[in-house]
Formats: sequence, structure tokens, C-alpha cells
Amino acid sequence: MQLLRYVGLFPLMAVALFAQSADVLVRRAQEDLRAGRNSQAEIELSRALEAEPANWNLWCDLGLARVQLEESGLAIEAFEQARKLAPQEAPAYFGLGLVRMKKGDADEALEAYRLGLARDPDDPAANQNYALLLMQKGDFRDAIEPLKRLKSLEQDKVSTRATLIEAYLKTGMINQARGEIKQLLDTRLATPQEELSIAKLLIGNGQSQAAEDVLKHAAATWPETADPHGELGLIFIARGLYESAVGELGRAAQLDPDSAKYALALGEALLRWRHDPVALQYLLAVQPRFGELALYKFELGLAYFNLTRFPPALEQFEGLVREQPKSSRVHYLLGATYQEMGNLGKAEECYRKAIALSPDEAGYYITLASLLRRVNPRDLSEPVQLIQEGLALRPEDQEGKLLLASCFEAQGKLAEAQALLESLVTSNPDSRAAHVALAKVYFRQKKIEDAQQQEGIAAKLETREQNRVSPWGPGEAGRP
Repeated sequence: MQLLRYVGLFPLMAVALFAQSADVLVRRAQEDLRAGRNSQAEIELSRALEAEPANWNLWCDLGLARVQLEESGLAIEAFEQARKLAPQEAPAYFGLGLVRMKKGDADEALEAYRLGLARDPDDPAANQNYALLLMQKGDFRDAIEPLKRLKSLEQDKVSTRATLIEAYLKTGMINQARGEIKQLLDTRLATPQEELSIAKLLIGNGQSQAAEDVLKHAAATWPETADPHGELGLIFIARGLYESAVGELGRAAQLDPDSAKYALALGEALLRWRHDPVALQYLLAVQPRFGELALYKFELGLAYFNLTRFPPALEQFEGLVREQPKSSRVHYLLGATYQEMGNLGKAEECYRKAIALSPDEAGYYITLASLLRRVNPRDLSEPVQLIQEGLALRPEDQEGKLLLASCFEAQGKLAEAQALLESLVTSNPDSRAAHVALAKVYFRQKKIEDAQQQEGIAAKLETREQNRVSPWGPGEAGRP
């Protein structure tokens, strides 16, 4: 009788022991998942599910282990089983979204995340992945809401705010982007590098003024950090604010004297500002550190050229042509140096090489045309053709139009020259050269009154130019 009692209890004891063993397996599996031991976790979860096949949580855990093991098909099976067991729960949908995302099935991943977020809208990872998928598809406007939810869930996470700013920019919601930027800067959550990244994001989306504001904030917050000053200086160069660029880049080069990027940008800013003597002095001072760099040699050659010190400029550009034979700008400036030194044959050769390397650069055609007109003023057929090619690339080029009108006038094509110059003085009434050229054409056409009127306008413009004082001297900025 006693034996029967023990035998009757044995099945109940076995079930209890097996249940205890399943709990242990689950705990071990979860520990293995956290530690990245996914193969072991998969084995343990599979065994635990033999005891609890209706446990949807275990199926989700198994799916996650299989995702990490890159077993996409088996992972989908596990998540689908979890979804069937608990269709009202979000994790299975999020798991399906994750595995579909990893497989590159964007539409299916989006649908899975959408269904999951309808059940649990506050899951950070799901909102993040859902927004990322939408942005990858170009659906920036739809990405804004999950990003706003994610921001409210992770208010200290700068990357989320930066992505929301990007979504606003991509949808043309500039005021919202600016508002978000102001909020971020006011919180002082971002590091210098994060603020730099936001500034670059703004530049890439055509918002240089907003980028400038961010960089000014960074420079004021971290005054001893070179990058905000340097990047701000680069923006100033792009906007033509060379004096401001020199100030910021000078500070950046002082804080990070080994940065070729900022040191040579400072040289560029000085050259574009046409502080050529200062630029030359500065470049010679940093030569021990950066003298072997191609950009340094280019800037040094340009400084010599601008100061009409053509032999040392020639030395720099000839060396650069050997180092960078595919650089059209180097060939062009080498040609300009030869031309200034009177070697017109070499200059022509360099200009033609520059055109061959960069056939879309309008200025090269016009410069070569001007040289050929000087070499052989009786044959203007090729200069006219070159100028017309240049103007086709850059129709607003005034130098090209003046040169073409001059060629027409020399060829006796007075009507063509008149039409071109009248158009030019209409579009640019302050061009003294255009008024002078038009007066000359009118005189040749015996239109004396019209010619005298143009001469009067030109005289007034000349007086205005003489009265315009510039402490830096004439000339356009250099173009490294």
C-alpha cells in the first residue's frame, strides 16, 4: 500500500522537477542573450519551449537569438509563432520588423513596425528603426512623428534631435528645424563634435547661416577648441567674408598648429582677401610644417604670382604640374605665369591642356581666346569660336562678352558688336568698359550723338571708380 502511494506521486514530482528545470533554462538563456552567447541561448530556449510551447515570450527570445545568429528564416518562424500566440502584444511585430530590416525588406519591415507601434507606441528602438526606414525611403515627413516620440522618450540623446532636425530640413520645415536647433543649444547637451556634425548637416542642406549660428555657439562654449573656429572660418570663406575667415582660421591654426586643413585654409583666406604680402609671409613661416603638401605649394605659387614675382611662381607651378598632371587649375596658372613672363607659346600650350582637363570651365576658353587674339590679331576665327564656347558654359560672363564684341568690331561686324554691347550695358549699367566699347562702335557707325552719350556715362563711372577708396588695392580674390 505504501509503495502504491509513492508510485502515484511520481508523475507529479517529475512535472515539478521539469518545470523547475525549464525555469533554469530560461534564466540561463536570458543571461546568455545578454552576454552575446546566442548559440547557447538558442539551444536553451528550444529546450524550454518543449515544456512551454505556448509561451510567446520565449518564442520572441528565440527569434532574437536567431537574428543575432543571422538565421533569418528561422527567426521569422519564431516571431510569427509568437505573433499567433499573442497577436495583441507588440514585441513579435518589432522582432519581425528587425529581421525584415536586416534582410533589406524595407516595406515589410515598415509594416511590421507600424503594427507594433500601434500596440506599443513608446518603444524607443522601434521608433528609431521605423523612422530610419522611412528616411531611407525618402519619406522624411512621415518620419517626423516617430522621431518626436523618440525625442520625448530620450530627451538627452543628441543624435535623435539631430535626426529630427534633418527630417525638418528635408521637408522644407526650416522654422521647425531652427526651433529644434535652438532648443538643443539651450540644453547644452551636445558635445563640440556633435555641434560640428549638426553644422555640417545644415551646410549640406543649404542652411549656411544656421550652421554659422551653431558654430558661433560652439566657439563661444568651447573657446579653446580648434574645430568650431576652423569650420566657422571655412563657412566665411564660402560666403566671401574673408576678413572674418582670417580671424577664425587664425585662431584655429593657433589652437591646432598641426592641422594642415586650417593652416592652409588660413592661407587661402589671406589670398582671397588679397592680403598677398601677408599671405606670402605667413606661408613661408609655416613652410617647415606643411611645405611638402601640394595645396601649400599651390598657395605659395599663387602668392608669388599675385605679387608679380613670376620666377618663383613658375618654380612652384612647374613642380606641381609634375606632381599633379591632371590638375587643370595648375596648368592654367602655369600658363598665366608663362604669359606674364612673355612666353606666349608655352602659355597657349598650358591653356589648351587646362581646357582638355576641364572642358566645362568657361574662363579657360576666354583666357585662351584673349591670348590668341593678342598673338594673331588678323585671324580671329578661333578666338571667336572659343569665346562662344565659353559663353555657352557661362552666359553671364561679362569679360567674355566684351572680348567677343571687340572681336566682332575688329572683324567689321559692327551690328553684332552693337547688339552685344547694348545688351551688356542694359544688364550691367555700371560697366565702364562696356560703355567705352559701345562708344567706339557708335563712332565707327557715325552715330556721333550716341557715342558722345556713352563717353559721358563712361567718364562719370571713371570718376566714381577713382573716388572709391579701398585699403587693400584692386584685383579679384585668388582662386586656389
